Amino acid sequence: MKKKLTISRKLKINNWKPVDYPIYEKSNYSKKAVHWKKCQAGDWGISDDGYIAQCIARNEYGKGTEMVFPYGKQWVTERSTLEFLPHYETRSYGSVSKKSYMDQELQRSRTTNVLDAYMTYVMAGKTPDFEKLGEIYRPDHEKPIWSVKRLLKTRGMKQMIKDKMKEVLDERGIDEGFVLDTMKDAIEVAKVKEDSGNMIRAAKELGDFLDMKPKTKQLSESLEIDMTHQIQDNYEKQQQKLIATKTQEVEDEESPDNQTQE
Repeated sequence: MKKKLTISRKLKINNWKPVDYPIYEKSNYSKKAVHWKKCQAGDWGISDDGYIAQCIARNEYGKGTEMVFPYGKQWVTERSTLEFLPHYETRSYGSVSKKSYMDQELQRSRTTNVLDAYMTYVMAGKTPDFEKLGEIYRPDHEKPIWSVKRLLKTRGMKQMIKDKMKEVLDERGIDEGFVLDTMKDAIEVAKVKEDSGNMIRAAKELGDFLDMKPKTKQLSESLEIDMTHQIQDNYEKQQQKLIATKTQEVEDEESPDNQTQE
């Protein structure tokens, strides 16, 4: 760790313009600093893991006091702690949570709503309507379709889709063993019929499966799903929520903050 780090933040207090905030190791800071819980805005506060940064705000609410530092937030309670390094490692500078922005995003209801809608399309054998998915996910964005496409390309979302698919297939008794047995049966049938083309294809499928190569498979199954109804419900709920919710400024929500070292 360098003796001094600089974290660049775009905050409402600075009219959303980027401002560099220095972070010091306690052993390399000679000016006055107090424990972070005692800070007022502008004071230099010491984190519980020994790093010093300037307090951006001390917000008093009915439910308690919220402290805002360049690297994270925390509520003042008897047992609460605020550490710099966990926030720095995940670049989670704008919240109390030390989880990365994407880890937090994957746990939000808007993400699970998109997952459910996307899986409804897939299991019905239909091409997802990304415009509709975008309106479910982020109707407040200028280009919702771009936002949802970016989400679906992330590693975390791909894993959620994979897990959801496995859950759906498990409910229907389809697992890795079932797939292997089906492939083996296909090869045996092809042998009996002396169908070399199907034998080669089945063998290739089996080889790909055993090598655990990533492969996109399409499952055709007769499902009675009222897809349009389910997706429309999600869409209308999001529209109603957007209309009923007062627009709020949210700092750095779309991407983690940049940071530089000195």
